[in-house]
Amino acid sequence: MAGVEATRGATPAPRLGTMPDFALERFFDRFEFDLPFQMGSSDPETLALDELLALADDEQRERWGRLRLGYRTAAGDPDLRAAIAALYAGRAADDVLVTVGAAEALFLAFAATIVPGDRVVALTPAYQSLHEGPRAMGADLVLVPVEERGDGWRFPFERLMDALRPGVAVLVLNVPHNPTGVVATPDQLTSILARCEELGIRVIGDEVYRGLEWEGETAPSVTEGSGRAVAVGVTSKVYGLAGLRIGWLVTGDRALRRHAMAIKDYTTLCAAGPSEVLATIALRAERTLRERTRRLCTENQARLQAFVESHPGILAWQRPAGTTVSVARIAPGTLAAHGGDPEAVLAYWRDRAGVVVAPGPAFGCAPDRFRLGFGRADLPRALEALAALG
Repeated sequence: MAGVEATRGATPAPRLGTMPDFALERFFDRFEFDLPFQMGSSDPETLALDELLALADDEQRERWGRLRLGYRTAAGDPDLRAAIAALYAGRAADDVLVTVGAAEALFLAFAATIVPGDRVVALTPAYQSLHEGPRAMGADLVLVPVEERGDGWRFPFERLMDALRPGVAVLVLNVPHNPTGVVATPDQLTSILARCEELGIRVIGDEVYRGLEWEGETAPSVTEGSGRAVAVGVTSKVYGLAGLRIGWLVTGDRALRRHAMAIKDYTTLCAAGPSEVLATIALRAERTLRERTRRLCTENQARLQAFVESHPGILAWQRPAGTTVSVARIAPGTLAAHGGDPEAVLAYWRDRAGVVVAPGPAFGCAPDRFRLGFGRADLPRALEALAALG
């Protein structure tokens, strides 16, 4: 298949307990909490607790005040599941399983659907779990590269359609896409889902950035085009509430949902009660929180564009089509000044300016690429710190 990379037989497939280190998470474990400017983060500016509680109605405020800190139902709080279902056309609360972050939702989706030897198609570059999760279940992975062009990144629609052939069991579809920010149009997504339905391919949609498209319409959820599809969402990327650690999977396949919940009994069992109540408050005010993130990201995109134009020797960047992140490139002059070593450049930015970006190889990008996030309120100060390096 032209333009795709099959990993069948390349190396022994990892299994649970022998999975490789999660490169990005280990990187952030070293640098995320000790340096002032997190310009590689995937989540937008967070809310303070009192800001979120100010959005609560009387019912939810009373519920928060009388909350008892006991165990919760494994499926998730009924009010929260109803609020999540409202984000997906044609779905009900019984189609929702609440998880501890999107990471658990993805793990459960992979564990409940993939068996050893399954052929799984996914995009690359990608957040590492979208590749290593299926591999840990014994999948043979087929990677479809997102297309990098001179004017930015493009969704690889034709290559992806070509990869969806008889024998494929699962498509892992991450749109809007982390780290490149590409999106699929509604027509493209409809065609992809139709092909998957025709061939019996189950779609697992990582949709954590859905609603943060900067160009065109928001594509429908994969669950709106297939009763067998699984959509994954979270409170962190769109709503600025990463610390709640609330994610979810949504599917019309009740057997799959029951299987995922049975596996969940061996992982987290249930989410935290305070997080569930706070997430319900957030999703009942989801438009307010989404517009807050959109406004900040739009302002920061303009700041980034002005920075790149006025400081072309530091980095190169194109506005992405969606998400709070993009893939930027170290400018040739800066790279040359550090002996052509991208790691030395990123270390210099950390040590001298306190600016952290996420290294491209952690996603499968070239070493001179890095993930640049633009959802944080302190981005102007981070850019000033980089500019001061000269």
